Amino acid sequence: MQFFRSDNFVAGVIIGLIFPLLAFLLTRWTDWAMLIGNKPLSLYVIAALFNLLLVRYFYRQGKENSARGVILMTFIGVLLLIFVQGVRI
Repeated sequence: MQFFRSDNFVAGVIIGLIFPLLAFLLTRWTDWAMLIGNKPLSLYVIAALFNLLLVRYFYRQGKENSARGVILMTFIGVLLLIFVQGVRI
């Protein structure tokens, strides 16, 4: 597990995928989105917030490359959400 402990961009990308992927799976195959006010996008917003907390943690630990990987996955996830869901800004 040394791979995830070091300051590694690829590790940040993998870690940054966890919460958006979990939100996608929960939205797709469970009724959790309905429990949060019938708004499936709310799970994706919560996933983005968790990723931003991870970014803050990584920056405080001095792991800037890992934080950049998480930021990249959060940004790509938001762009995919805008294009796939047709969210109007």
